[in-house]
Amino acid sequence: MVSFDTTSEKSNIAIVDFIESFLRQNDVMPIRILNDEKTKASLFYTIGQTDNNGTLFSAHTDTVPANKSEWSSDPYKLTLKDNRYYGRGTTDMKGFISIVLALTPWFQEQKIVNPIHVALSYDEEVGCLGVGPLIDEIRYKIKPPNLVIVGEPTELKIIDRHKSCHTFETEFFGKKSHSANPAWGCNSIYYATEFITKLRELEEKLKIEYNDHNFDPPYTTISVGQIGGGVAHNVVPDYTKVTWNIRCLPNIDYNHILKDLFINQLPLIEKKMKKNHEISHILNSNLSNIYPLRPSKILNTINLIKENMSPSQKGVSYGTDAGFFSNIGWPTIVCGPGNISQAHKADEFIEIEDIRNGILFFMDLIRGTSD
Repeated sequence: MVSFDTTSEKSNIAIVDFIESFLRQNDVMPIRILNDEKTKASLFYTIGQTDNNGTLFSAHTDTVPANKSEWSSDPYKLTLKDNRYYGRGTTDMKGFISIVLALTPWFQEQKIVNPIHVALSYDEEVGCLGVGPLIDEIRYKIKPPNLVIVGEPTELKIIDRHKSCHTFETEFFGKKSHSANPAWGCNSIYYATEFITKLRELEEKLKIEYNDHNFDPPYTTISVGQIGGGVAHNVVPDYTKVTWNIRCLPNIDYNHILKDLFINQLPLIEKKMKKNHEISHILNSNLSNIYPLRPSKILNTINLIKENMSPSQKGVSYGTDAGFFSNIGWPTIVCGPGNISQAHKADEFIEIEDIRNGILFFMDLIRGTSD
């Protein structure tokens, strides 16, 4: 798994080909779901009878980039050191995919009544873009699963809720001029900065108004991730782009929170820009939306899950594909080997013991759900 560079900006077809080949060697016929450009694909396969409810394992094949200069070893070569596997994606989340593939022959041997489904998506790291088409393809081909397990790294603790994440791109179009007289132009960076200040003020308000201590941090957050504008120190910048996101607690409607910002604050800033240059304007685009994961009561009937439920914090602040399964009414949890603190960093690793424990945990889980 690690040897394939599946950074989100690249194609994942090579790893899909590899997984398909492995499955066919084990008499499993997967379904491939291509994107419109046919440069990326999701995979879906079932073991057992599709006319029964079952368990669905879900994972994403893409990873974040790896800057090789920051790594102690080749990020695309699995390296064993100190009882750890190092490599990009070992924790997030090729370790989990490897476990599910390794268990596939065992699933077949069990002659299970309730089916095992496996769904592998693409482009999770850039906004969960692949899971929607994947769900559209499979939701009417199988009976709704009793349980969906999204194998993000949780140290095999059960997470039954996470925040939503909504990403925006806000563009400021001003007027370019010589900086010897800034009044000749309209400085897009100044107005973008004013907008960012409004975002920070809103987040401070959210820290006080809504709290849920199942999460860390326990409130809805706003973060500016990228800002770009200007061409030189002596040119008034005519264009600035701000990319930002809001991560909401599961029961919070982001539209409600951002209503004043979009209806009142942004138009007011734009009005100020037009005083300097009439054709100045602002464009705001919603780039992606990750659904929240909300707890499901049905999960309490599975003893192994109850044993692994955290007695305190039950939620995470990062988004996953889990919210998309939950959104169509399928009971969903996040649970996988490894620690999220290793994800998205140089020298990413997963403990060998985590792999071993993951195999045993999911074997026990399938035995329990088949009873």
